[in-house]
Amino acid sequence: MQGRLSIMANNIIYGKFQLDDKVYPFFLVDYIITITQTPYEFNSDFADVYHFNYLKGVTHNNKYIFFLDCDIVGGSLAQISSNLQLVCKGYILSNSSADCYDRIEFSSSALNGFYSPRRAIGIDHDEVRFGARGLTFKNYEDTSRKFSCIINGEHIDCTLAFRSSVTLKPEDSSIGSVNTTLSMKFSEPKSITKLAQYYLYVHDFLVFVNFRADVPIDTVALYGKVENEKYAKFGTAQFCQHDCSQYSADNRRSISYNDLPGECLPNVFSIIAERREQECYNPFFIPLDGKDARYFDSAKWLITAISFEGEFNRRYPDFKYETDEKFKITKDLLLKTIDDAILASGVSINNKTNAAFKSFRSLVSHTDTTIREKFQFCMNRYVNEITPLVEKYVRIEGVDKDTDFAQAYADYRNSTAHGSIPPISKTEKITFQLMKCFIYVLVLEYGGVPYEKIKEILIRMF
Repeated sequence: MQGRLSIMANNIIYGKFQLDDKVYPFFLVDYIITITQTPYEFNSDFADVYHFNYLKGVTHNNKYIFFLDCDIVGGSLAQISSNLQLVCKGYILSNSSADCYDRIEFSSSALNGFYSPRRAIGIDHDEVRFGARGLTFKNYEDTSRKFSCIINGEHIDCTLAFRSSVTLKPEDSSIGSVNTTLSMKFSEPKSITKLAQYYLYVHDFLVFVNFRADVPIDTVALYGKVENEKYAKFGTAQFCQHDCSQYSADNRRSISYNDLPGECLPNVFSIIAERREQECYNPFFIPLDGKDARYFDSAKWLITAISFEGEFNRRYPDFKYETDEKFKITKDLLLKTIDDAILASGVSINNKTNAAFKSFRSLVSHTDTTIREKFQFCMNRYVNEITPLVEKYVRIEGVDKDTDFAQAYADYRNSTAHGSIPPISKTEKITFQLMKCFIYVLVLEYGGVPYEKIKEILIRMF
């Protein structure tokens, strides 16, 4: 690129990017890319374009910049605005023009809460000097934890470790810091177009273990393999995320590394990472932040119910068919009767004359467990894990402990499904809390987490 020109000040990045042998000057603020131009100068170049997987440019200090997943603001602005803008989901600042990497390293205060940096610090007591203490950094091999995941068919090697920094400035009261990192290593170089996907793997996991959406990912560092198993950092990435200024790691109200022994960590990490590719994915039951977690209404109740039923269906897709023999016989008979009728018609099921048969077949095929049965199954199966919580909730709300919570759940769920939204009662408050517990139990159980650990997690988080 010729005539590189940009400056960076007040979180504004200036530079130029190239597209189809043409150079466009830009400035970046809050993930909005504004192309600087005389009125309508470049609008025709973007008249029929709405999306770019990535755009490559250069900044004032000769850093390469990659804009990831870009959309024209408001669709094509060729005919309606002289201010040409794109919004990106993230960007990379790099010392290299390469558009691939071999390793990613994430750091986050939420990772600090999950795998405490205290593990990296040793305390030496000097008895000769009257109990004086000194701090030492433990060996990498003694403090790092490696695990491997298979996510959407892809093998990923992960490592939890620590990165320390030390300052010797006499005016600083702090001597440095230690932070937890999570790295992903790949057997083959990965395109920058997949970086957002790996970012979401880590983000979604941290959201799940914290039960809040405003978890920060402070840095994303990109590494290239230089020789054998040695890697060199060449860039950093930033992604658009929630306002995380109110986040504070709280190990007392979250899932920690110690809660996921053995293979539980890679199992749970993979389960959470794969959810976005599944029909049941619905993260909206998780509050945005601590303040949102204290707010409750019928909309939140319904969103949580949808999440619970989706998670149950994913875990037990044919629950009643596999556990109730009479139900299985009846369902098979109805499906055979409909199939025989379609066959006798002499035309395909998709023929309009078989529209009724097709509709009823779909209805029967998707009929399984009632919503009351789903809730009651969880009440029975996880009775040991949820009993302390049920006792707490009925005491707080002043509700009879013998209340049929499964029926209360079904009644309120059916009311909301048919457009009627009754006032939230104390019983619905309890079913709301139990639904959240069941979602977590279903995920953690599937990940192989011991039931005693699950019980501890539920009591701590809910």
